[in-house]
Amino acid sequence: MERDDGVILKVDDLHVSFDVQGGQIDAVKGVSFEVKNGSVLALVGESGSGKSVITQAILRILPTNGRIVSGKILFCDPKGDGKAIDVADMSSRDPYLYKMRGGRISMVFQEPMTALSPLHTIGNQVEEALTLHHKKTPKEAKADTEEVLKLVGFPDPGRAYEMYSFELSGGLRQRAVIAMALICNPAMVIADEPTTALDVTVQAQILGLMKELQRKFNMAILLITHDLGVVANMADEVVVIYHGEVMESGSVEDIFNNSQHPYLKALLSAIPHFEMAPGERLVSLREMGNGENTVKKLGGQFAAADTKKKIDGPHLEVKNLRKEFTIRKGSWFGSSSANTIVAVNDVSLVVKQGECLGLVGESGSGKTTVAKLIIRALEATSGEVKFNSNNGMQNVLELEKEELMEFRRTVQMIFQDPFSSLNPRMTVQNILREPLQIHKVGIGDEQRDKVVELMKLVGLDPRFLNRYPHSFSGGQRQRIGIARALALHPEMLICDEPVSALDVSVQAQILNLLNDLRGELGLTSLFISHNLAVVNYVADRIAVMCRGRIVEIANREQLFERPVHPYTKSLLASVPYPDLDKLLDFEEVMKSKAHDAKSWGGAFSESGESSLMHIEVGTDHFVLANENCDKTELSA
Repeated sequence: MERDDGVILKVDDLHVSFDVQGGQIDAVKGVSFEVKNGSVLALVGESGSGKSVITQAILRILPTNGRIVSGKILFCDPKGDGKAIDVADMSSRDPYLYKMRGGRISMVFQEPMTALSPLHTIGNQVEEALTLHHKKTPKEAKADTEEVLKLVGFPDPGRAYEMYSFELSGGLRQRAVIAMALICNPAMVIADEPTTALDVTVQAQILGLMKELQRKFNMAILLITHDLGVVANMADEVVVIYHGEVMESGSVEDIFNNSQHPYLKALLSAIPHFEMAPGERLVSLREMGNGENTVKKLGGQFAAADTKKKIDGPHLEVKNLRKEFTIRKGSWFGSSSANTIVAVNDVSLVVKQGECLGLVGESGSGKTTVAKLIIRALEATSGEVKFNSNNGMQNVLELEKEELMEFRRTVQMIFQDPFSSLNPRMTVQNILREPLQIHKVGIGDEQRDKVVELMKLVGLDPRFLNRYPHSFSGGQRQRIGIARALALHPEMLICDEPVSALDVSVQAQILNLLNDLRGELGLTSLFISHNLAVVNYVADRIAVMCRGRIVEIANREQLFERPVHPYTKSLLASVPYPDLDKLLDFEEVMKSKAHDAKSWGGAFSESGESSLMHIEVGTDHFVLANENCDKTELSA
C-alpha cells in the first residue's frame, strides 16, 4: 500500500481485547486516527480509557493476554521506500519490529523514577539504543551520547554520562529518558504522560524542550495525556478517547473553541482555573453517591455529634520551625564526615478556625516535611507548633503520651497516594474501624454504624465494606482515605497532595467533596499541592515555599492578581492553561531560573550583614525580602 502524503502513522478501525478469566475485555473498540509527519497528535482521556493500550499495540508490546482482534496500524517510515507497513499484521517476532522499536518509533515513559535502571549509568542507558540500532565504536557512541545529553539540557554532559539515575532530580531524569528516545533520530516519538510526575516549572521546561526538539528534528509526536492544559500548549490535532472509543477528534482549535461531545465539554468543565467565580463548583463527570446532598444531610449530623466551641485566636500557629537532617558519608571502618541539610528553615504560619491555608511549591521545597513536623511524625530541630483546641492552646512539640494521642485524634492527615496509603490486606471495614479501635471510640455495633455512616458521607455504597482496596478505583480509594481521616471527628485536616495521582474528572469529585465537608463540618485545613489552580479552588490564603522557606503568603486573590516574589511569578507563569489564548511562553520558561535563589537579586537576596525577613506589602500580604531593601522594589 502506498503511503498518504505527510501521514507517518495511520491507525484504522483498531480493536484490542484482553483474555481474562470468564471471558474477554474489549479495551479498544474501533479507534481510528492519523499522525502527520512533523506534527503533534494528542490522545486524551481518563485512566482506563485505552490510551496506553493503543500505544502498546502500535509498538506490538501488548501483555501476553492482550491481542489485536482486527484493524490496521500502518507505519510509513520517511526513510523507507514509500510503502506503508501494517504493523498489526506482523508476527510479534518479525525482525522489522526490533528495528522499528527505538530506531524509528521511540517512547518517553510516564514515570522517570522507574523508567531508568538504578544499576547503570545514564551514559550506558542512553547509548544502549544507539549501539543496538547503529554500528558505532565505543568512542563514537560516547561522543553522540554526550551530544544528545547536551541537546536535552544537561549542563555538564560529560559528568552526566557517568552519573546514576538516583543522583538526578525528577526533571533531569525525564531529560535523560527523552535523550534515550532521541538518540537514534526516530521518525516518531510516543510520549506517555511525560510530565505527570513533575512540578509545574519543570513540566513547563520539559514541554518547551520537547516542542523545540520536535521542530529541530521535524519529528512526529503522539502525546498521551489527560491534562488539557498540556494539550492546548503542545498539540496540533486532538483525539478524545473514552472507554476505548473515539468521542471527538479534530484540530486543537476545534477541540477548545468548538467542542461538541458532552464528554469533552464535561472534561473541560472539570478543570479548576483561575477565572472561576466565587462559590462556583467544578463539574464532575460522575457524581459520587447522592453528591452534595449526602454531605449536607450527614455533615450536619457529624458536626452536631461533636460540638466544637468557637476558638479565639489562631487554630494552628507555627513559629520559627526548623528541621535539619544530618547525612553521614564514609565507610563502616574508616572515618566519616557529616553534612547538615536544612529542609525547613524558619517557617511561621497561622491558620484560623474553619480556614483553608494552601501550601504550594516544587518538590523538595519542604511542604510535606512541614506537615510531618506539625503532626509529630518528625521531630523538629527547633521552633514551636501550637494548636488551639477544646483543651486550650498547647505546644504540640512538648506533648507526651495521652496528650499526644489526643492531639493526633484531633488533627488527621489525608495522604498523597491512594494506592499505598491503604493496607491491601485489610477490608475497607477494618481500615475505617481501625482508628476507632485505637482511640477506643465506641464498641461493636456503634463502631459498625459509624463506619457505615462514613461510607455514606464520602459517597460510597456501604455494601462495599467487605471489599479490599485493590477492587476500587483511584478516586474511590482516595475517598476511603478521606473517610478514615474523618472517623475521629477531627478539628483539622492536613491534605498532602490529595488529588495529584487522580484524573481530572476524579480530581473534581474529590475537590468538591473536600469543599463540601469543610463547609458542613467546619473543618480547618492545610492543603499541600504543587498545582496552583487546585489550591486556588480550595484555599482562602496561600503560602508559597521555596528551599525550606515561606517566600510569600497572602489571600488567594492578592497572590494571583498581584504576586511580588520572583519565585511566585515563575510558578504562575509555568501553569499550562486549557485555553488557546493563554499559551505558555516556552522561550521565557526555558530561560527562567527563578527556583535558584541566586537569580532573585535585588530586594529578594541577602547582602552583606542584611538578612531576609517577611515584609508586609499589602493587607495580610507578606513577602520574604532583604530587611534593608528599597520598598519600591516590592511593588507587584
